[in-house]
Order: sequence, then C-alpha cells, then structure tokens
Amino acid sequence: MSATASRPASGESRPNLRPRPDFLESLRAVKSPLIAGHVTPDADCLGSTFGLAMAMREYGIDARVGLPPGCVANKIAFMLDLGADVPRVMEWDPSGPQDSIIVIDTAAEKRINLQPPPPLAGPVPSFNIDHHITNTDFGANNWVDPHASSSCEMIAVLLDSLGWQASSRVASLLYAGIYGDTGGFSLPCTSAESLRVAAELVRGGADVAHIGEQLCRSQNRSDFELLRRVYDHTTVVADGRIAYSHLSYRDITDAGCRADDIDDQVSIPRALKGVVLAMLFSEGEPGVIRVNLRGEGRVTVVELAQKFGGGGHSQSAGVKMKNKSMDQAIAEVVAAATEHLRNSGVL
Repeated sequence: MSATASRPASGESRPNLRPRPDFLESLRAVKSPLIAGHVTPDADCLGSTFGLAMAMREYGIDARVGLPPGCVANKIAFMLDLGADVPRVMEWDPSGPQDSIIVIDTAAEKRINLQPPPPLAGPVPSFNIDHHITNTDFGANNWVDPHASSSCEMIAVLLDSLGWQASSRVASLLYAGIYGDTGGFSLPCTSAESLRVAAELVRGGADVAHIGEQLCRSQNRSDFELLRRVYDHTTVVADGRIAYSHLSYRDITDAGCRADDIDDQVSIPRALKGVVLAMLFSEGEPGVIRVNLRGEGRVTVVELAQKFGGGGHSQSAGVKMKNKSMDQAIAEVVAAATEHLRNSGVL
C-alpha cells in the first residue's frame, strides 16, 4: 500500500497531503511497534522517531525506538534527554515483542539504523514514513511526502490525523526536527504549512528557547575546532559557483570529534555569496568518504548524488564513497558538479 505524493517540481507549492485512511487504519491496529530511523541520525530523524514513540506511549501503545549506542552527534544529544522515557533497542531482535516496524526519515531499506536489518517483507506489518524524494516505497504501508519540509512535520500532521494531542516534550522534539531540516526556517523546503505546523507545536508547549540554544549556541570545544578546519579547507571553483571543504579522518579525530559529529558543517562553504552548489567531503572512518551536497536557488543536487549511488532531497543530498582517496573523491565529484551546473545552464 502506498500513499506517496508525486515528486515536486522546482518552485512548486506543496499540496495538503495527509496520510490515507487505509494507512491510518493499519497504524491504529499496532500495539507494540519498533520505530527506527536512518544511520547517522540528525535532528529530524531523532525528533520524528522519538516524537512518534513518545506520543504513542502517552496513548497506551508500547512503542520503542531502535537506536544503536554511540551514533548521535553531541550537538543533538539533548534530544535523547527529551525522549528519555522511551525505551531503546540497541539491535534488531526477531524474538522481541514488536508487532510492527515503523521506519521514519529513511530513503532506502539499506539505510535503516539497526543491525541486522529488520525483515520488512516478513509477517510483521511495516510502515514507511518519509519525505525524501528518492524513497523507494519499501514498506508494506507507505506514506511518502517529498513536499514536506521534514519527517517531523509529517509526524505532527499524523498525530493530528489520529486525533492525538502532542505533549510539550513531543512538541519540542518535533519542533527541533523541523527547525533542523529547514535551517531555522530559512531553506526552500520551508512552506506555509511547515510554519503553521511549527506554530501549532509552539502553542502546544515546544520549548523554543531551549531548542534554539542547543542547536545554535551550545558548541563544544571539539565542534568549534572541527569548524576551524572546515573554514581552513574551503575552496571555491567554477567562477565562484561551487564551494567545497574537506575533513580527513585525522582532522576529525584531532579535533576530538567522531563521524557522528559531521552534520551541517557544509553550511560553511554554502554561506559564501554567489555559491549555488556546496559540498563537504568527510572521512568519518578510514577509507570511507561521505559527501554532503547542497543546492541553492534553482540548482538541485539529488541527480548528482544519484550519479555516485547516493540520494536524498532535491537540494540536500548525500553520497558515500569507498576505496577512494580524499583527493580522488574530490576530483571526481567536483568535476561532475561542474558539468551538472553547465547542463543546468548555470555556468
């Protein structure tokens, strides 16, 4: 069963898409779901998984979140405190009490943050809730809305569709995720609907000051040291239209950080005036290069990500490259990005 929206064209306004009645009916039948997100969880992933789990528990459903240890960046660890009452599962246990599996904010089955991966085609009902444009509709029950700013926005809409009232902590989790994925309500994915949903969450008790402080004004010294390296390594090419930076494994570890702390540092090269395509290359583990891609204006990057086996949103996507040096990865992706801008008529 699929409740997938048509993929949005650039500049297209978002339709008012809510989950279909059959999706809601199937979801109402679950009693003990296991909820999981994607590897390297960000604020939207944590907010949507823990927000839904906490809301379900408040309405008598024994929901748990699958989250391996040590995979949450320091910057968003405060969200685990907001969701502290939600039981966590460290790995997939087929003999566990789950009667269903809910996967949120995850574009492909291979990116589910549980090992071994749960069997979504098995006898246990599976649900796929996501806003990535490249989502493969891998669940038995799919609700994919690529027009939504974030999965947290979708969960807020879902709770309203179920007739549930979000508690203040649920509202805070969902607000944090929307704030994170919209870049503080400044990115093109921000719509009138996402602003309306955020306003309702604030009315419901979302702690705006605490969330703003944690996401924007609570850098650890290690995070600060990492940003210094991003600034130092930033390079501009293609007549000032492309900017990129890189972090080697040694850069990351010498700063006192881990792979999980690589989050939105791509915003540094992205902030340069005139840049329409920004990239961050990071070696979070030896021999594995992660590439964060961001587009501005009418420049999309999901096609560029797909060229290298990645995916994501139209203007926010990512790639993982193995068995390549940092120099090789940079050379290949920068060349492809330059060609992408030429084909788009930007260069």
